[in-house]
Amino acid sequence: LYKMEKKNTLKRHAGEETKPVPQINNEECSNASTSLETAGQLPTFKSVKSARYRSRAKRFSPLPATLQQLEIPAHCRVTKSGRQFLMYNNVHNSVLIFCTDENIRELAGHTVWCMDGTFKIVPEWHHQMFCIHVFKEGKLIPLVYCLTVRRDLPTYHEIFDNLILKVASLGVVLQPQTIICDFETALIPAVQGSFPGVLVQDCYFHFCQVVRRKVADLGLRTRYLHEAEIKTIIKMLLATAFLPLAEVPDAVDLHGRDVTGSVAALFEYFREEWMTRNRMPLWNVYHAEISTNNHLEVWHFIMNRKAGKCHLSFYELLRLLIDEQGSTATLIQLVISGCVTVNDLR
Repeated sequence: LYKMEKKNTLKRHAGEETKPVPQINNEECSNASTSLETAGQLPTFKSVKSARYRSRAKRFSPLPATLQQLEIPAHCRVTKSGRQFLMYNNVHNSVLIFCTDENIRELAGHTVWCMDGTFKIVPEWHHQMFCIHVFKEGKLIPLVYCLTVRRDLPTYHEIFDNLILKVASLGVVLQPQTIICDFETALIPAVQGSFPGVLVQDCYFHFCQVVRRKVADLGLRTRYLHEAEIKTIIKMLLATAFLPLAEVPDAVDLHGRDVTGSVAALFEYFREEWMTRNRMPLWNVYHAEISTNNHLEVWHFIMNRKAGKCHLSFYELLRLLIDEQGSTATLIQLVISGCVTVNDLR
């Protein structure tokens, strides 16, 4: 009787989970060792292998040869509570937007948004997973997940246009006042075109990353790590982002007055790349309430750790997003109910 019950349990797990079937079997074998009496009755992998793969095939149909042929099963279009999760997909499946009606309403209630893309865990069909987050009682929470095959202006316009259409159908309005995002050529004009008058604040963390990559390109990385004077000069250059905008040019000139060689080349690059009239207001954070996108970096790190590997299969990523959506919905309800405080979420 135990063996029959266990076979049914193993078969059900194979259908419900997205982990590889052999991995599920290994975990079951490990868990069975807690009771040596029942461990001896565990069905062998060979005896349940076919049934497990049949169960998996019924729930997750094989992926087609091309993305355009993909038909997402009904149970992968909804959250754990049965709410619609797949908000939009175009005819080519080149843009997929996952977001519940509740998330859209939550997004409409916030004036500060954070946007970022991740690439490590996305299926090979897609180029990035683009997400929109907000701060809820000081906690960064994801509300919109987008899988895209490109990172260009039409793609971002398609995302924002469909979000705007969705909120109109729900009787609410998206009114972001500040959007924090990366230094990305296509994203910024798309944001400004879709949300006129919004303040685009580029992420200070990514600003520093880009400049430090230039430091490495100029052969200054070793000197930056081991020479205190060079490290101070470069850190002071990056710190000009915290000065009033009008004071930045004089500060850069003062810090770079006596530099030579590769350090002088770094200052020249900084003036040409970052100190143009249109670019300076984007990375200057003197008036910004939120000066960095580090919260997003932490979130992506956690998601990568949950994924456990690079480039998940399409259904593995969907299961991960559905799980994350469940956690987000629970957190929002905890805040609404008053069961948690800001300190609880830090």
